[in-house]
Amino acid sequence: MEEVATASDIIDIAESREEIFADTKLFKQDVATAARKKKRMQRNIMGWLFSVWPFVGWCIFGGIPFVLSIILSLAELHNFDITNFEFIGFDNYKWIFTDPKGEFWFSMRQTLYYCLSLPIGIVLGLGTAVLLTRHVKLTKLFRTILFIPNVCSVVGVSMMWKLVFHRQYGVVNAILLAMGREFPIDFLGDPDWFMPVVIFTTTWGAGAGSILFQAALEQVNQSLIEAAEIDGASKTKIFFRITLPAISPTTFYVVTMNTIGALQAMANIQILASDGRNPLDPKTGNSIPLTAVYFIYWMAFNQPLIYGLGKASAAAWVLTIIIVIITRLNFKLGDYWVCYDN
Repeated sequence: MEEVATASDIIDIAESREEIFADTKLFKQDVATAARKKKRMQRNIMGWLFSVWPFVGWCIFGGIPFVLSIILSLAELHNFDITNFEFIGFDNYKWIFTDPKGEFWFSMRQTLYYCLSLPIGIVLGLGTAVLLTRHVKLTKLFRTILFIPNVCSVVGVSMMWKLVFHRQYGVVNAILLAMGREFPIDFLGDPDWFMPVVIFTTTWGAGAGSILFQAALEQVNQSLIEAAEIDGASKTKIFFRITLPAISPTTFYVVTMNTIGALQAMANIQILASDGRNPLDPKTGNSIPLTAVYFIYWMAFNQPLIYGLGKASAAAWVLTIIIVIITRLNFKLGDYWVCYDN
């Protein structure tokens, strides 16, 4: 009985010590640390669960097509059953560089022609931004109006312009006929008019650049402008010597992003061309509306029996390399004119 009592006394003493330790600050800190670790682990698990789905989406819609396009560029496939492809090595790339008709390089020429819309859009965007930063009345209203084309559907806007420049019942031809012209102009069917019309419809949506330029102009260091005014500098010199260098990072961003977008132009051109190859170039017989991306789309989905998915994938990779080279060149040239000191 004494041994049993002694054991029970030891148990009671141990329990009392645990109760005393539970009331200490060290024990409470250990419990709080464990709770924080558990909460942090729960947050990490939740974060991984949220982030894994975009990664899975990228693998399905980005990674798999990325790898598949490399494989198809080295193969010949004239249908949409990828199990029927025939490996031919670099023949597709060889066709791009040796094609007697030169369709891909003609499409690249048309793409560069379309890129003429870049300087026009940048100048218009910068000009409207300068006007709207001079405390013009209803500035917010004008900003909204300028930005509306960029939130509208490309399909809807392109269909609108297609109606405006239509040969029979377009608004432009109606005005020209009312002014005394004898016959309407086939803006969307004439080789000399098609690309200028496309460029015009593109520069109409220069409002996004205008918003960016306005934000940059409002951040220009006013003390530099005031110092130049005290020294007697004209507004023209202030704009070209102070304002333009100050907003050069924004200009560089707009130029880079718009260049990449212009090299991938397709949707508006496809709609204005009525999803066709006309008009044709009178010298080469190649399709004027088929810019690089549109030509790749045409090879893969409109005429897969003639061209095939292999040639389309190879052309897509050649275009990708060209875009990377132009973008890298743009970054290299940016070292000479972009100023990050305000």
